[in-house]
Amino acid sequence: MNDFEGREQDELRSGLRGLADQQVPVPAPVREVVERGRRRRRVRVAGAVTAVVACAVVAGVLSGTQSAPDERRPAPAAAEPTASATSAEPTVSAAASESASAPALAAAPVRREVDPAGPPAQPGSPVLGQAYPFDWGVHCGARYLWFSGRIWQAQGEVSLPPGLPGVHGPNSAPLVVPGYVTVTGADTARFEAPGYLREPAALRAVADAPLCA
Repeated sequence: MNDFEGREQDELRSGLRGLADQQVPVPAPVREVVERGRRRRRVRVAGAVTAVVACAVVAGVLSGTQSAPDERRPAPAAAEPTASATSAEPTVSAAASESASAPALAAAPVRREVDPAGPPAQPGSPVLGQAYPFDWGVHCGARYLWFSGRIWQAQGEVSLPPGLPGVHGPNSAPLVVPGYVTVTGADTARFEAPGYLREPAALRAVADAPLCA
């Protein structure tokens, strides 16, 4: 090798070392390929994370649905008492209690007629509030009557209707008013005659009475 060839080789080696030491820029197409690969990796990672989160949410919803009661399902209705379970005894007892506590109503007096066998018997000690059959003799007017051993005076005018019966039948003397006497107090009473008198006559016990009474 001569001196000329040696110098050329040295210059070639020096140029190659300079190229190696220098930073050679990467062509633009190569950078785009690299960035595209990076973006694809980011997309795949994000998709994987999203899929994991979605699976976790779905699993939580499914587990909550299985554990929580179904609100749309109607609650079982309460059993109603049957007729056999309901006892009729309280109703009967209540009715019996009401009937026992209610005062006994006296039967309304009805129209009486003269008994051909004679006037009704009078009680020795009349019971307060009890109506006793009585024929009031009114040949001297309806002012006084004798009942149960006492004299009773009418406390007002008693209007007598025409056609009163007699002791021995219609239009026979003496005339009477068939009705009832009820003692209402120690010295008070009333006389009522349905079909003859329009309203009861108030009576009061007195010590004496005129001869014609």
